[in-house]
This record gives sequence, structure tokens and C-alpha cells, in this order.
Amino acid sequence: MNRWLGFALLVVTAGALALRLPQMDARPMHNDEAVNAIKLQSLWEKGEYRYDPDEYHGPVLLYAALPALWLSGAKSFAQVKEGTLRVVPVIFCAAMVLLLWLLKDGLGRAATLFAGVLTALSPAMVFYSRYFIHEMLLVSFTALLLAAGWRYTQTKRAGWAALAGGAAGLMYATKETFVITLAAMAGAALLTPAWNAWRQRQADGTSVLRRLWNWRHALLALLTAAGVAAVFFSSFFTNLSGLPDAVRTYLPWLNRASGASPQIYPWHFYLERLLWFHQGRGPVWTEAFILILAAIGFVAALRGKGLPEARRSFVCFLAFYTGLLTAAYCAIPYKTPWCALSFLHGWILLAGLGASVLLHWRTWRSAQALVGAALALLSGHLVWESIQTSFVNPADRRNPYVFAQTSPDLLELVEKVQAIANVHPDGDQMLIKVMMPGGDYWPLPWYLRQFKQVGWWDKLPDDPRAPVMIVGAKFQAAVEEKVEESHWMAGIFSLRPPVAFSQRAPPFLELYVESGLWKRYVDSRQNKELKRAVEGQK
Repeated sequence: MNRWLGFALLVVTAGALALRLPQMDARPMHNDEAVNAIKLQSLWEKGEYRYDPDEYHGPVLLYAALPALWLSGAKSFAQVKEGTLRVVPVIFCAAMVLLLWLLKDGLGRAATLFAGVLTALSPAMVFYSRYFIHEMLLVSFTALLLAAGWRYTQTKRAGWAALAGGAAGLMYATKETFVITLAAMAGAALLTPAWNAWRQRQADGTSVLRRLWNWRHALLALLTAAGVAAVFFSSFFTNLSGLPDAVRTYLPWLNRASGASPQIYPWHFYLERLLWFHQGRGPVWTEAFILILAAIGFVAALRGKGLPEARRSFVCFLAFYTGLLTAAYCAIPYKTPWCALSFLHGWILLAGLGASVLLHWRTWRSAQALVGAALALLSGHLVWESIQTSFVNPADRRNPYVFAQTSPDLLELVEKVQAIANVHPDGDQMLIKVMMPGGDYWPLPWYLRQFKQVGWWDKLPDDPRAPVMIVGAKFQAAVEEKVEESHWMAGIFSLRPPVAFSQRAPPFLELYVESGLWKRYVDSRQNKELKRAVEGQK
């Protein structure tokens, strides 16, 4: 049976990769992806990285991306493709399916397999695993912590304690929100024995914790976590200031979590996107199938009927952990939709348990076949949603997972700038000036990375003139006053659409081109069109 389960998880992992790897450039780079990419550029080209605690996340993502760059064959960062970066979170998400092998005796074989299937097929998991951001790595290391922690409770071996500590250290060095996950785990660790004691009418609910506790192994886990985090935050001990910065980073994030941020949303923000999302003429998006199974698993976990003590405690822990984590994220005013992955992972584990409960609810083969068919049909619906959200409508505002997404309009701007550079004598050395209020020009640094002479301003400089100028619409009047005779306004482009509940106006970019250069560009296009017309008549 174990061999069969292992083979099945490998097949599911292959399916997860097959669903994620095609068309990695289907969606324009998000501004967060571009920020991470440009930070990676410095690490790759110069071998330098200094952790910045001012609203930037941890360094693990960048170091994890280095092997992908080495294997890509790129000779310069201009040759690096979106897919090279986005494959990194894809691999970590696929690894989450394999990690379920370590939980097979905690969840049960059927629950383990179905949790793997849901990890592979969940539209949110598919969509955000194709984002070059930190979230998928955080969830993957959380899965490793849960798996290593469970194995430690079963074996009491120091190696598993060290691995659990290493996973916690990687979580810390990945993203600051790891503290929410650890807090939920701590709360679940206290509630689980108390719940079991209440159910069994025992006076002492701490017996389980006492049996699991070994202060030497706990110290080993703590030291490993601290050591792993220190290695990454200090850039492998080349930047010791990264160590205090790893603590100082929580100051700006605490302000955001308390509501001092433009991204403040109601408590049901995540639930709306996961359970029932419908905008305009778009379809209804829902992963309610997972939540319904998770609710069944939640109840089964708290009842613990027919389960041995260790497994009963584990699934009960999962139930409390997932409930606390969901409540915490819903309560925090600052929200971005990919943060839901942390508690969605818990839902998926419980959903695996729920599916197992349904399959074994009746011993009649006809009933089991009916339940199996229903599970397969609803899983197929998840596949359809994953394809629609990640490939058909990856940048559509009606997509529940799209958030502050770069407009495809920006790609037209970049294509036009490249075409203009092709007729400029300096080519990629052509001077470009980008001027946007508040420095809101991301992800342009990623898309203009092949140009060597690009200046970036968050306000209008005294002399804004350059062969090509990309200007925020708010600067239009001031710019035209200075360059009215010398430049041609060649188009206006949307950077990103408005975000729901946001007070910010959507940013627009205006392209100004030196008049003589613009004429050469127009002439070159006319010559190409004439050449194509002549060739078409032959």
C-alpha cells in the first residue's frame, strides 16, 4: 500500500507540474515580481545582497532562484525570461505534494492522496505558484515544518527536530508573516490536549505535551531555526547588519497590519475570493468544494472517532491550527489575496481527511463509487477554473486572484520603446527618462532591463528631456510646458487598472519621443509595411 501511495503521489506531482509549467509568460510581470527580479539581478551579477527591512520580504526567494538562473544559460540579465523566475515557486508547490508522504500515517492514505490532488488542482495554488513572490515558498516551508514535526512526534529522533527547526528558520527568512503561522501552531498545540482531555473527561490535559516534550531536542530545533535564518539574513555572514534588521523589519509591517496601509479590506475579503467571486459578466469562481470537504474533515478531526490517539491528536491539531490561522488573517485589516495560501493549505489537508471520511462513510461499493464519481467531477471543475484563471484570463479583473496586476497595455509601451531604440543610433544605449509620482513605475525596471541608460525619478527633474521620456499622466502639463516644441506625445498607456476599495487613482503613463526620432520610427514602420505589401503581391 505504501508503494502504491508513493507512486500515486509522484503521478499527482507530475500533474501539478503539467498544469503549471506551460505559458509561463501568459501574464505580465506584477510589480512585486519585478521588484524581486531586480533585487535578484544584483545578487546574480555582483554576488551582493543586503537585506532591506523597510517593507521588503526575506532573502530566501532570491537565493532559491539562483540555480534556475545558472541552469537557464542566460549570459546577461536581459536574457532572463519570466518563466526562469516563475519556475521557482512552481517547483516548491510541486514539492508540497511529495511532502505529504511524510504525513501518510497522520492523515491516512486516502486523505493524503486526495490532499495531494487538491494541492495540485486548487486554482489559487496554481495561480500563485506561477508568481515570482515569496508566498508559495512560505507555504512550502510550513508544509515541511508540519511534516517534520509530525515525524518527530512519532520517532522522537533529533534529526526530525532539527529539520523542523530548519523549516521554521526558512519561514522566518522568507516572509515576516511566518509569525502568524507559528502563533496559530502554538495555539493549536495548547488547544489540542485540552480538547482531548475534555472529550475523554480527563483532569490533566497536558499529558500529551509532556510526552512529546524533550528540552534538548526543542533547543536543537530552536538553534537550527536561528542558525538558518541568520545565514540568509546576513547574506551568508557577509552583511551582519542583516541580523538586527531581521527584527527591525517588523516595525513597518506592524503599522500595515494595524490598518496604516492603502490595502485595507473587510474581514471576508479572502473568503469572498475563495468561496464565491463574481464580477461583471464574468463567471462565478469558487473553491467551495475544498471548504466543504474541509468542514467535514474539521468535524471528523474534533470527533476523532475510530482513530488511534496519535493520529487523533494530529488531525485535531490541524483543525485548530487551520481555524486559528484563518481567523487571524481575516481579522488583520491589511490584506493581499495571496496571503490566503497559508490557511488554504490547512483547508486542503482537512479536505483530504473529509474526502476520506466520505469515501468510508458507507461500506456499500455503490455508495463509494457514487462518492468517488462526485469527487472526481468536482475536481475536474477545479481543473477548469485553474485553466481559466491562469491561462485564459490571467490578467482579467474578473479573475478573483488578480490583484493590482500590470495591464497588458504596458507591454505595448515596452514594444514601442524597443522599436524606437532600433532606429536610434545608440540602440540599447539610448537615454530614457522615466518620471512617475511616488516612484510608481514598477514593473518597468524589469521590462527596460536591456537598456543601459535609464533614469528613474519620483518627481519631475529640472531637465526632463531625453530621446524617450515615460511620464506619469499627473506630470503631463509640466512636461509639455518644457518639451512642447521638441517632443511628440506618442501614446498613453495604462500601468494597472484600479484596485477595488482603493482610494488611489489608476496610474497612466505617457510616452514622449524626440520629434526627429519619432519621424525616423514612423518612416521605418511605413517602409516595413510597404515592403510587406510588395512581397505580398509577388
